[in-house]
Amino acid sequence: MAMEFIVEKIHEEIIKPSSPTPLHLKTSMLSLFDQTQPIGHVPLLFCYPNNGLAEGEARSQLLKKSLSETLTRFYLFAGRLSSSLSSMECNDEGVDYVETRVNCRLQDMLKEPDCESLAKLLGSPQMAATGPSPVIIVKVNFFECGGMAIGIRFLHKVADVSTIKLFIKTWAAMARGSSDHAVPDFTTIPLLFPTISDFSVRSDDVPGQLREVAFRRLVFDASKIPMLKAQVASRDVPQPTRVEAVVALLWKCARAAATTNRGGFKKHSGLLHVVNLRKRMIPPLPELCAGNALSMMAAQTLDCETELQSLVKQLRDGMRDQFSESSMRKLQGNGAVFEILFIPSGSLLIQRDDLDLYMCSSWCGFELYESADFGWGKPRWVTVCIGRKKYNTSKPIPINFIFDGFIGW
Repeated sequence: MAMEFIVEKIHEEIIKPSSPTPLHLKTSMLSLFDQTQPIGHVPLLFCYPNNGLAEGEARSQLLKKSLSETLTRFYLFAGRLSSSLSSMECNDEGVDYVETRVNCRLQDMLKEPDCESLAKLLGSPQMAATGPSPVIIVKVNFFECGGMAIGIRFLHKVADVSTIKLFIKTWAAMARGSSDHAVPDFTTIPLLFPTISDFSVRSDDVPGQLREVAFRRLVFDASKIPMLKAQVASRDVPQPTRVEAVVALLWKCARAAATTNRGGFKKHSGLLHVVNLRKRMIPPLPELCAGNALSMMAAQTLDCETELQSLVKQLRDGMRDQFSESSMRKLQGNGAVFEILFIPSGSLLIQRDDLDLYMCSSWCGFELYESADFGWGKPRWVTVCIGRKKYNTSKPIPINFIFDGFIGW
């Protein structure tokens, strides 16, 4: 049973850039990739045990000062989304910063972490009294034991995980007094993929019936991953990745559950997998390129009795075929708008009523643990923290996972 605890707000303010944004940077256009993202904040939680941490007040001052300095470089994050949803007004309005006191020990809360309870450690986008929500919402939670949890929500409309990792890494470096400060590039992606006027995805609320969906955390023992990879290996894919192995297992289990819910009636199924395009571009985009650079890989089952090895093959084939060198040249050519807006292979699956459709994403390889050392060591646990949410039943229910490496206290 999840542990009950009280989160008491003790401080709230707006953190603004330490230096004003130059006039020539006051407006920043979004890219076509940004336009395809719905308006919504993605939640991240960084948990730090009390391993000789400084007093709460000292940590608080350090976080606020370094955040202000970081916003000078990430000036777009201190602005607000324009009413046209095609640009950012870099007006230095700042980001929301809240501090709380939690009436329990961090280690006790994390013995059986519960998504809905952990969501209390995150700020809410509704904190903005008027106008658009801030791009970044920070909530710093202090526990009785001296441990802390930093909750961060970021607006997906202007940043993907690669970009937010860059932001957190820079913020942490500023806090440590390190010279490893990134200077993000907010212009390259919009130049390569310009915005389209009168187009945007405003929210997740499209016509259809809303249904509340519960989120669950599944833990895979690290020692079991090599065993799973060996189990799903085949002549076609002799060396599957851990992502391929876990996605295939989740896909198979989701299909089995759907079949059971239908009283045993089997259907074909499809899966959409979010893909980071930075390293796949020709030439690859530098890591400092900020914004969204995402697409979807689509795979589907060939029959109703698909085994794990076959599912892995579908994932591998989909990635190879849809993100080959020729495909990436098409994405960056005259047909880029069609490829980005409609993702032909994925659109065909979404339009079909004769199959179950799932969506997943992996945050492996983004080095969130290594990036978030503010001077008191790497976090013990980093997680995507989502409580209950209403999803449109006409859209695919996402299977999102992150290898967090949490091994207990």
